[in-house]
Parts: sequence; structure tokens; C-alpha cells
Amino acid sequence: MKSGYREGILRSASLMPNGAAFDGAVHIAGENPGLGVGVHVSLVDERSVAPADRLDGLVDENGVLPRSYRAFAKAFLTRRFGVVEVRTEVEAQVAKVLAAGISPTHIDFHQHVHMLPGVFEVALAVARSAGIRVIRIPYDRTRRSGPVARRMQTRILLAFCLRNARRLAKTGIRPADHFHGLGQSGAMHEANLLTTLDCLRPGVNEVMMHPGFSDSAMAARYSWGYHWNEEHEALVSPRVQTEIADRHIRLANFAEAWPA
Repeated sequence: MKSGYREGILRSASLMPNGAAFDGAVHIAGENPGLGVGVHVSLVDERSVAPADRLDGLVDENGVLPRSYRAFAKAFLTRRFGVVEVRTEVEAQVAKVLAAGISPTHIDFHQHVHMLPGVFEVALAVARSAGIRVIRIPYDRTRRSGPVARRMQTRILLAFCLRNARRLAKTGIRPADHFHGLGQSGAMHEANLLTTLDCLRPGVNEVMMHPGFSDSAMAARYSWGYHWNEEHEALVSPRVQTEIADRHIRLANFAEAWPA
């Protein structure tokens, strides 16, 4: 199997602190020192890293976080838990990555829950404390399609993105200048990636992808439409690499993306 980093165009990856494959991911990061590794905080659909008795309504009796961003948002907005519990868990997840010997180049959140007002302020404060200089703002200006309900959710997300981008402008932490992949989440195969290259703009462009290989249990869990194998193939595609070379696109991780 070709490496998306060594033999492809991948330059940054995000590591989920409460994921089942955390230790293996840390090992892979250590074997690829040029790969930029960030923290992919998950406040949904996983077990907490912080002790459950410190998280109040953020977790259930088994220490499991809310099942989806909808469940998280509903519980947060109805004050089943607050920013204190959110910060406790975010700090614990970042601390776990730091304790593994990784210096994160960036931070992002599973299902973009950090765009919620209140949660974003926590994310910003924890990033500052950990010395993380880049945070994802998933504001995708490219054309999107899909059911009306999904388009409405996307419009709400983008409104939060604009608000948070304005907040970031007053800090020393920055997002990528341009973000791509929201409308193709889980389906950034070769054709979609080539189309995305047409949308790149001057500056630092972040292209979100979910490459990998799933077992049968994971495939059933995400049966609604992730295509990890195709996204991995896109990363190592000779056609994609030729296009990048012909367009003089510079590949870089977040630590290298901006001039010193």
C-alpha cells in the first residue's frame, strides 16, 4: 500500500486523542517526522479522555460523549453541560497528544462542533495555552449541493465560521486562508480532488480529506457514504500529482505553510 505522505500529496494529518487507534497513530507520526500532525478533538461519538465524574452532562453513565453534533448542540444549548465541562475534556485530549511527544501543528474538531459560540472560545483558549498556532475554520466558498436540510445546516455552519474568523483576526492564531472539502466530505475521490484544484486561491489552501481503510464494523457504522479507499487513492494518484506540479502548487504542512 502506498503512503499518502511518502508517495503522495498528504502533508498534514489530525490525530483523534480518544480514538481506538491512538497509539498506532502516534507510532505512524513518529515514523514520518515531516508530516504535520494536529489534534482532532472529538466531543461526539467517542469516550471521554477526562474522568466522567468531571464532565457532568457531557457524557452518559458509561462515559460516552453525545452521539452526534446535533445531540451535542442540543445538550449544550439547553445547558445540560457548559463551557467548564467542554474545556475540561478539550484540555484532556490536547494534553494526551502532548504527553505522547507530539507538538501539534494545528487543531480541528470532529464534525466542526468548535464553530458553536462558546465552544469556539474554549478551542481558542486551549490552543493558545498549548502553543498551537493554527485552528480550522471550515468556511468553504465552493459550490455545494445536497438535500435542503443539509444545505440549511451548511448555511448555519458558515455563518458561525464568519463570526469565528473575525474573532481569530484579533489573535495570534490563524486558519488557512481558504478551506475546501466541506461539500465533498467523505467523497474526495480523484475526480472531486481534481475539480477542487481549480478552486484553489492565492495563499494557504486547506483541503479536507478522510483517506484510509475501513473494516466491516466501521463500514457499517458509516454506511451513509464515506469512501476512505477512494480518498487514499486520490492522494497517491499520478494524475493528481502531475496536475499539482503543472500548476506549481507548493505542498506544505501547517508549520511550513506561511513564510517565517
